[in-house]
Amino acid sequence: MTHKFINEVCKEISKYPRHINSLGAKHTKNLIKEFAIKNNLSLKIEEFTSKTIPTYFFLKAKKLIKLNILNKFKEHVEGKIFIVEIERLRYINTLEGYIPILLIKDIVDIELYKDKINEIKPKAVIFSLTTIDTSFYQRVFNFNMPVFSISSKDLEYIEELTYITLEPVKEEQTEIENISFDIGRGPIVYIVTSISSKDDSYGTIYSASSVALSLGIAQSFCKNYNSDFRFRFLFTEEDNCDFDGVQKHIDQNLKHVYYAISIFNMGWTNKSCFYEDAYGDNSIYMSEKFYKYAKSINQNVFFLKTKTMSFLHAPFKNKDVKTLMLGSYPCILSNTIYDNTESLKFEELYSWFEVLSGFLRRFHAL
Repeated sequence: MTHKFINEVCKEISKYPRHINSLGAKHTKNLIKEFAIKNNLSLKIEEFTSKTIPTYFFLKAKKLIKLNILNKFKEHVEGKIFIVEIERLRYINTLEGYIPILLIKDIVDIELYKDKINEIKPKAVIFSLTTIDTSFYQRVFNFNMPVFSISSKDLEYIEELTYITLEPVKEEQTEIENISFDIGRGPIVYIVTSISSKDDSYGTIYSASSVALSLGIAQSFCKNYNSDFRFRFLFTEEDNCDFDGVQKHIDQNLKHVYYAISIFNMGWTNKSCFYEDAYGDNSIYMSEKFYKYAKSINQNVFFLKTKTMSFLHAPFKNKDVKTLMLGSYPCILSNTIYDNTESLKFEELYSWFEVLSGFLRRFHAL
C-alpha cells in the first residue's frame, strides 16, 4: 500500500513545475498540509520574505541565449570566449581574462576538474553537456568565479564570437513558505527536502520523488511508530545557493535537534551516501551505519564525497548538528526538461523507501 501511495503522490506533485510562488508550488504545499491534517499531525507553517536569484541570466552576444546560474553571480563579468573539451584543461596554464565554454560528458567532470579550473583563473565558466541537449541545474560550490550551464544546441550562436558579456538580473524579493510536522517524542531527527523545481521542469526526480518518499515514510510511522526519537519532516522552497528557507527555520527551531537528513534525486539510479560534501564532513559514524545497513538488505549504495555539491542539511552542519546527505549521483536529468514521470525509476524510489524507513526505525539501536 505504501508503494502505491508514494506512486500516486509523486505523480500528483509532478503535474506542474514548482518554482516559488507558482501554481505547482501552491498545489504541492496544499497536498502536504492536507496529509498532515488527515493524519492528525500538528502543522507548523513559516512564511518569510527572501531574496532569490532568478533562474536565468543572459549573454550579451549576437543573440540572447539563456544561461543557468550554478553558483552566486551578482556582478557583471566579461571576457574572451574559449571553447574547449574539459580534458584539454590539463595542458592549459592560465585563462585569465577568458570565459571558457567547457564541453563535458557528465556532471562528474566538474568534480574532477574543479581544482584545475580554480588554478587557471578564468573570469567565469560555462559548462555544456555533450551527452544531452539541455542546460543542467546542478548547483556547484567552491568555485572562485561565476559558473553557468548552456544547452549544446545554443553553442552554434556563440562559436564565432571572440568576446562576451554576462549581466546578472537584479535580485527579487519573494515570499517563501516552510512546512513541517512532527511524529513521536524525544530528540529530534530531521528529514528535510525541497518541494521546488525550475520553471521549465516538472522536477519529478529532483524533488517530487523526495516529497513523496517523505510522506510515505511519515504515513508508515503514523500507522506504526515505535522509537525513542521524534521525527520532524521539513519541506522547504529553495531557489538560490544559500539554503535560505532552512536557515530561517533553524534560526527558530534548533532546540533538542540531534540529527538532520537531507534527501534529493530519489527517483534515479546511483543511490549515494555522501560522507563529505562541499561544506565539509557529514557524520562519518552515521554515514557508515547507513551504508552498512543498506548493504545488509542488499541495496547497492555508493559511499562517496563531493567537492562541489551540498544540499539542505548544510545549515544544520554549520550549527554543529550531525548530518546525513542522501541522493542519487550523478543524475544529469535532474531538474531539466527531461525530469518527468516518464524518466523516473519507480523501483528505485520504492527501494529508497525500504532502506530509509528501515534505517529510521532502527535509529535508536545504532
